[in-house]
Amino acid sequence: MDPLAQLKDIHLPAPVSAWPLSLYWWLVIIIIVLIVGLAIYAVLQYLKKTKLTRLALAELTQLQQQGCEVNDLHHLLKRIVLTSFPRQTAASLHGEAWLKFLDQQASSKKRVFSAFSNNTAAWTLDLYSAKPNMLADSVHFKTCQDWIKKTPLIPVDCNVDSRVKYRVKNKVEQSVENSNV
Repeated sequence: MDPLAQLKDIHLPAPVSAWPLSLYWWLVIIIIVLIVGLAIYAVLQYLKKTKLTRLALAELTQLQQQGCEVNDLHHLLKRIVLTSFPRQTAASLHGEAWLKFLDQQASSKKRVFSAFSNNTAAWTLDLYSAKPNMLADSVHFKTCQDWIKKTPLIPVDCNVDSRVKYRVKNKVEQSVENSNV
């Protein structure tokens, strides 16, 4: 007899299982979950922060499609300002002080926004007339759109970073002081 014929086949070890995962795979999974969670949180915060701007632009577009008067744009801007800034500083503003306030809110250190002050006559012509009938033209809508996009619109009652509140509060107080002078 052949001694090789009596040998049994080689026993292979059991295949390596994927479970339990090694420590490094668990760390990778945890890091991926954290990154996805932070990305979702950042997107939700961005949507919350820009909600007022998006709503204002949508309403401005609706007014533009309907064809409105300049006074309607003033009402829209006043509602936006009363939502975004302290009522005691913005509610009593009117005329040129109102237009200067709007310009100052959209201005920054790098750029000066002066579209309202440069066109004072176009914005205040029918403001106090008994029968306002000055229809808003594309310049009025473009100015409002630019102002809405350039102004940091954060609802007053929103929980935001205290540095942002402090910056907006100081900017509002400075603009009111400058407009009263």
